[in-house]
Amino acid sequence: MLEPSQKYMSKLFKDGKAMFLAYDQGLEHGPKDFNDKNYDPDYIIDIALRNNFTGLIFHKGLAEKYRENYAGKVPLIVKVNGKNNIAKLEPYSPVVCSVDYAVKLGADAIGYTLYVGSPFESQAIDEFREIQEEARDYGLPVVGWMYPRGQFVPNDTDPTIVAYGARVGLEIGADVLKVKYTGDRESFRKVVQMAGKCKVLCAGGLKSDPKTFLQQTKDIMEVGASGVAVGRNVWQSDNPDAVSRAIEDIIFKGASVEKALERFK
Repeated sequence: MLEPSQKYMSKLFKDGKAMFLAYDQGLEHGPKDFNDKNYDPDYIIDIALRNNFTGLIFHKGLAEKYRENYAGKVPLIVKVNGKNNIAKLEPYSPVVCSVDYAVKLGADAIGYTLYVGSPFESQAIDEFREIQEEARDYGLPVVGWMYPRGQFVPNDTDPTIVAYGARVGLEIGADVLKVKYTGDRESFRKVVQMAGKCKVLCAGGLKSDPKTFLQQTKDIMEVGASGVAVGRNVWQSDNPDAVSRAIEDIIFKGASVEKALERFK
């Protein structure tokens, strides 16, 4: 098995495009991201089911305990490593779930965060190797969060550094890359080029208004990206369905930003 199964890739992508809903922030960021609604995983699952997300990103605890609410309804991407945001140490995410266990949870893909340039990069790459090769045994795609970060990375959105991270993902065997936006479409074009045959998804981050995020989405799609992996821009919004459908309009229908913004009227 040298490539991910098309059975699984076709679940995650619609006409080669994808829109993932990420909810790994409970571990990665903590309660500061939550309000009186979005702390509840059921709230996020309902958003995913009401809209046309092609993947739902969970750590194993949520995948275990809420499985009956989403199984068979939206593809599952299990993050198999992670860290909290309390200890301000050099970035490294230890493995918290095996591929075998992710498969038992019904995973359609495996997610792994690699902090490119971290002092712990060599250890993380070795762990990624094991995860990627085990995923191949099951035909599962591997989504690599390729985030340059650490004492040797002064700017984690520097276009050259982001493009380097994307290339690392291609070289070590990821199938889908989640990367940060570099600030403009032409520099992001280089990121997509460096990713080769990997599918590139732009991380949503957190934008102050829908128009900013939708313009970013339009820009990355026009230079060859395959979609977005968005979280807080959707589930922190007062109107998560409008945001979701506006993103869908741009990614899957090629709508203009102005047309997509009509979802908010």
